[in-house]
Amino acid sequence: MENATKALIIAAAILIAIVLISLGVFVLGQGTTMVQENSDMSAEQVTAYNAEWEAYAGKATGTKVKQLINAVNQHNRNADDASKKITITCSAITGSTDGTYASKTDENGVKTGNSYTVKVTAHTTGGLVSTITIE
Repeated sequence: MENATKALIIAAAILIAIVLISLGVFVLGQGTTMVQENSDMSAEQVTAYNAEWEAYAGKATGTKVKQLINAVNQHNRNADDASKKITITCSAITGSTDGTYASKTDENGVKTGNSYTVKVTAHTTGGLVSTITIE
């Protein structure tokens, strides 16, 4: 009887060890996935990428907003990864009834003489600009 108790204790200890190892492998796998998502760009590259879009932030003329829309459209066409695409949201542009402007490929609703406020409003988990708002 004494040997059976020891065998059960050893079996329980082995089971607990397997569960802990499995949990460790799972947590390590989650961390590796997050690192892989961001590993294609260094911190300097992320900063340079964001600087291109943050240069448009602040008060902007209609001409600058048109340039921004064209640049985003060009960027989205050339983006090799869907997570790097940028969305423009705007309720101030004529023809933007649903508040989003990213699906439109022209800047015809932007009035050249008007003044707009451009904000970077969202970033991906990797820190890349993902949404730009025009007000």
